[in-house]
Amino acid sequence: MMIYSARWMSPRSYELPIDRIRTVVVERKSVIPFATATVLAAVSAVVAKYNALWFIINLTPENMTRISTIAFGLMVLCAIPAMSRALFVSVAISWDGQPASFRARFVPARQGRGLAAKFQAISLES
Repeated sequence: MMIYSARWMSPRSYELPIDRIRTVVVERKSVIPFATATVLAAVSAVVAKYNALWFIINLTPENMTRISTIAFGLMVLCAIPAMSRALFVSVAISWDGQPASFRARFVPARQGRGLAAKFQAISLES
C-alpha cells in the first residue's frame, strides 16, 4: 500500500506492506449538528421572507429582506461542513514501522470504507 503525505513544503511517500499493518480505522464525524443548523436557518429564511409570524412580530419589507438574506447566508455556511462530513471520512492506519501511525483526512467515504473492507478481508484470510 502506498501512502502519500502532502504536508506543507515536505511531500513524502511511504510504502506499507499489508502484512505489517495492525489497524485501519475509518472515522466519520457527526453530521447532525450542522444539518440541524442548516435546517433551522432555512426555516428562518422562509419565515422571514414571507413574514409568516406577522401575528407575533410584523416586519417591514426592508427587515424581511435583510433577515432572510442573513438566514440564507447562515444556511449556506452551515451546509458546507455538513456536506464535507457526509462525503469524506478520516482514515487512521497504524503499523509496526516508523512513523507508527498515519492519519489521512478528507478521504472519499467510498474509498475509506473499501480500504477497511479490504484490510478486514486480508486479516481474516491469515
